[in-house]
Amino acid sequence: MRNRKISKWVFSMIKTIFSLNSSVITGCGALNVLDNYGKNPDIMWVDIHLENHELSHEEMLLLSESFKFHEMSIEDCLFPQFYPKVEAFENYVFGAVHGIQLKPHYFQEFDDSIYELNIFVGRNFLVTVHTEELFFLETIFEKVRAKPQIEMKSLESLLYSIFDKVVSSYELALEKIDDKIEDLEDDILADPGNEDMERILDTKKVIFAIKKVAESQQAAYFYFTRASDDLISKEYLVYFRDIYTHCARINQSIVARSQMVVSLLEVYMSSVTVKLTEVMKFLTVIATIVMPVLIVSGYYGMNLEFPERRILEDKGLWFLAVGLMLISIVAMLVYFKKKKWF
Repeated sequence: MRNRKISKWVFSMIKTIFSLNSSVITGCGALNVLDNYGKNPDIMWVDIHLENHELSHEEMLLLSESFKFHEMSIEDCLFPQFYPKVEAFENYVFGAVHGIQLKPHYFQEFDDSIYELNIFVGRNFLVTVHTEELFFLETIFEKVRAKPQIEMKSLESLLYSIFDKVVSSYELALEKIDDKIEDLEDDILADPGNEDMERILDTKKVIFAIKKVAESQQAAYFYFTRASDDLISKEYLVYFRDIYTHCARINQSIVARSQMVVSLLEVYMSSVTVKLTEVMKFLTVIATIVMPVLIVSGYYGMNLEFPERRILEDKGLWFLAVGLMLISIVAMLVYFKKKKWF
């Protein structure tokens, strides 16, 4: 059932929901919007999914002639700039906000997970336009249809629900990043490797991409926190201030994650240094232990007549040399152990 709904959303370019005389009407297509818009509904939500960044002739007429949207606003919908903006016109306010809809390989291609949602807000209508499928809009649509008296009691409540989902999408991305950071910490402390450095840099790149998008979003939401027009009633200003504050908290969280990655990089470098130090320490101990062996073997390896040879002869001299080597090795091991060098 769920897959069937999603498929319908993809192939139906326009979905509409109207609140008219305490009843809710849903439909698809530009003609349905025109028919119901003429009835002067209490609240109307029109969602347009632009496939291949194109508008059909009927959809263009709907936006430009029926709703009388400015051509520059329509052009912004066709060619997303991925920078937030809010513009006030005579009969509507146009806004462009951005969120994150994570895809399977988002760490490798994170830019593809960032979407732009264009919104036209009028006195009794809300039009959302996007170039890719946004599943959270489908969820809100179903909630509105199931409980219109709650989810669609006012245009402001509907707009708040959409904004809240867009801003909350950053929190989901940050939770995924937290999981990545925790896994990296465990792996680095256990056994740091070259692949860990690549993972740290990938995480840093993703956080930087989120930061670049999220930092500028507050400016768009700030417009809806002011009682400068009749679109947002004073009763709902506190809700949009909450969105603005939520966005500010997310920006602070992104900065904190950025600092965590820097600290993680320092931990990685420290772990690699400690690991390298352990290796060098081991090699130094081996070299130091072998040094008396080299001295003894070098001494008795000279082509000279040693005084010991006259007393011990060749066989006894061999036992003497080996004994000196073993005694020196044992003595050095005992000394190192006592000093706690290994």
